[in-house]
Amino acid sequence: MAEQILSEVRGRVGIIRLNRPEKLNAWTDTMNHELTEQVETWNDEPTIGAIVLIGEGRAFCAGADLGGFNERLTETPDRTEEMRFTAHWTKLLRKSKPTVVAYNGYAIGVGLTMALPADVRFAAEGARLSIRFIKVGLVPELGSTRILSQLVGLGHATDMCLTGRFVEAKEALAMGLVTKVIPAEQLLDS
Repeated sequence: MAEQILSEVRGRVGIIRLNRPEKLNAWTDTMNHELTEQVETWNDEPTIGAIVLIGEGRAFCAGADLGGFNERLTETPDRTEEMRFTAHWTKLLRKSKPTVVAYNGYAIGVGLTMALPADVRFAAEGARLSIRFIKVGLVPELGSTRILSQLVGLGHATDMCLTGRFVEAKEALAMGLVTKVIPAEQLLDS
C-alpha cells in the first residue's frame, strides 16, 4: 500500500495522484519510489493504455520537501537514490506509455520539471507554474533546462529559469508549456 500516492484505473487509463495535500504534495524520496514503481508496473500492464499524473488538493506538486534540509547538509549522504531518480525519471517517461500531466494547481521546482518529459501537459485554469530553483540557489534538474527550452523556446526558458517567476495557466498555454487550459473540475474528464 502506497503512502504518498493514490492510484486508480478508469477504463484503460491509470491515474496516479500525488497524495500529500497538507504539504501541497511536496516531493519526497518515498513519493519518488512509489511513483516510479507505479509507472513501471503500468508500463508492463497490457490493460493500461495511458497514464495520468495529477495532485490531490490545491497543488500538483509544490517542489521538494525541504524539511530537514539543514540536517542533510551536515551529513555526507549517499546520493545514489537522488542520482537514480535524476537519471531514470526522464528516460522512464520517454519510453513509457503515453503520459499526461494534469497541473491542478501549483507546480513548482521538481513539480514542474518532473512533468516536462510527459507526452501531454494540461493545466487547470488557476494553475501556477514556476521553475524556482534560482530562488533557493540550486540548478534545475532532470534535464529540465534542455527540455524546457525545447518546449517553450530559449527566450521563455531563460526568463523562467533566471527569474523564478510564476507563469499562469494562460501564459503557459501561449508559450507552449501546456497543451490546453481546462476548468479545474473538468481536468480529468478531458
